[in-house]
Amino acid sequence: MSDTGRNLETRHPTERVHLLAHDDGQADAASVILDEYGRLGFGLPLRKGWHLTILLSLLLTTCIAQPMTQLEQLETLRSEPDPAKRTQLVDALWNDATESGTPLIPNDTTLIFLYRGPGERVRVSGDMTHSAEEIVLERISDTDLFVGTMHGPSDALFEYSLLIDDNFPVADQMNPYKVGSGFGYLSEVAMPDFEYHPALIDIRDGTLGGYDRVTQHTVPAGIMGYEKEIHVYTPPGYDDAEADYPTVYIQDGRDYIEFGHTPAVIDWLIERDLIEPFIAVFISPPNRHGQDQPNRATEYGLNPDYPQWMADDLVPFVESLYRVRKDPSQRMVAGDSFAGLVSVYIPFERPDVFGIGYGQSGYVSLNRDTLIERYATEETRPIRLYVDVGVFEHAVGKDWFPDYEINFTEGNRRFRDVLESKGYEFVYREYLEGHNWGNWRRHLIDAFQHFFPAKHD
Repeated sequence: MSDTGRNLETRHPTERVHLLAHDDGQADAASVILDEYGRLGFGLPLRKGWHLTILLSLLLTTCIAQPMTQLEQLETLRSEPDPAKRTQLVDALWNDATESGTPLIPNDTTLIFLYRGPGERVRVSGDMTHSAEEIVLERISDTDLFVGTMHGPSDALFEYSLLIDDNFPVADQMNPYKVGSGFGYLSEVAMPDFEYHPALIDIRDGTLGGYDRVTQHTVPAGIMGYEKEIHVYTPPGYDDAEADYPTVYIQDGRDYIEFGHTPAVIDWLIERDLIEPFIAVFISPPNRHGQDQPNRATEYGLNPDYPQWMADDLVPFVESLYRVRKDPSQRMVAGDSFAGLVSVYIPFERPDVFGIGYGQSGYVSLNRDTLIERYATEETRPIRLYVDVGVFEHAVGKDWFPDYEINFTEGNRRFRDVLESKGYEFVYREYLEGHNWGNWRRHLIDAFQHFFPAKHD
């Protein structure tokens, strides 16, 4: 470097840039320079024989402009007064959503909901508001973009839908993850620290479970006065074995097959030697998801005939066709919501047949805690129970059920307290989830592993 060089060092608020002009007698050409201090730079020709050399310090990396975070993009978008620039910012944010899907998750506890399209009023309804209120999205002025933010636990799992004007709730079309339900598809979002079970990862796109692993039967009319449809799952190797198997009787049968993927999940667990093989009987209520009677409410709503039908009609029917263990401790009843209520009601009424009950988000508050009161005041039954509920279940069925019954989280806590005071053998769990199939299909796995662990020699 020429001794005639003049140091024109300048200062940047966060880093140092050295500008040196010198005469080196070389031809006009740009050059890359490494000086005697190990500083990297480049040279630009000014006129023949003169170069402007820019040397960057070791703090070069801090000179690189950092892109705005999604929250900063949103704040800039909201405050931008120029309509043309605002549109450019909308397009940039929407491009992010197109690549990553919605909602955007800018950090561990924040969600940014986006909707772009026709409509004058857009809301989000779901677990994150306990299904009691709605998140009203803000329309960005002079654009077709609606935005809204919310905060939640970093390890929660939410399901939600969009309400556009006064139309029926729909899944978020920009969210690739969805779950089927009796009300159609709901969108699903797993917060960054939520651990998705490997048995369920491949079905996050909303694929419904199939019937290829079950056999359909019609149970003749008996105590209930009408025929009943069931589907029976047998574990791999059943046809070639001679052993008898435990039996799980699952209410809302078709829902557990389609939305819960239960036959495939049982296969997955057995193949990895995580549970003991068992037979599963999927029992579907009449008029599935409909209001015509009879229906799931008339069966599951503490109807005294239903436990008798289960014990005296269904069990003999199943056990005449399949090799099962004929001991109450080897028969389990399971179900969700209304079916979760009846799944802890049946063993209470017929402990001579069913020794295990599993209520997922059970509607145990029905009729002002009628079943809870019976558990509290009557003799303790020789049964084992598993009870779980989501912490976001504070307003389940708010448009249909009485206000004093819709807080399923608190209802199940009251049930837990009674079970403890009466000395029942039970497991109680709460999850950062809501009243939905993402919750039920995941934690059914936990109950299976608890009651039917794999047997190792």
